[in-house]
Amino acid sequence: MVAVTRSAGVDSFLLGNDDFKVGIFNEKPSESKGHVIGILTVDTVADFLPRKGPLLQRRKGIAYISNVAVRGSYRRQGIAQRLVSKAEAKARSWGCRAIALHCDIQNLGAKSLYASLGFKCIKVPEKATWPQPKTSPDMQFNFMMKLI
Repeated sequence: MVAVTRSAGVDSFLLGNDDFKVGIFNEKPSESKGHVIGILTVDTVADFLPRKGPLLQRRKGIAYISNVAVRGSYRRQGIAQRLVSKAEAKARSWGCRAIALHCDIQNLGAKSLYASLGFKCIKVPEKATWPQPKTSPDMQFNFMMKLI
């Protein structure tokens, strides 16, 4: 998903109001369509969780936000909050009951944002092969989840 500033024309891939639009990006960007000020990546993650029950059934219903970024000059204007909201709506449309993410424990702004949106720090389920962010070895992350 992308957040794009006001654009010159009608953009089929954008949703929202005239000043700020959030939507699913289905085509190549161009200068005439404004510029990207934020992005978010969301997908389903059932394959990362241990299978359940005697038949080892695949788990369903969990989405994962793997990337949220907002251009520096546009931060603290509600853009990340709106991107997460759209991701939650998309996850619900996929039949998901929960959404999860990793948050850098040193990023107090992000931790505060996610907590204000209802995300809670949880322990990663035993035997889960949840994706661990690929960063320097000294970085630590909270695993956060929210029912949607």
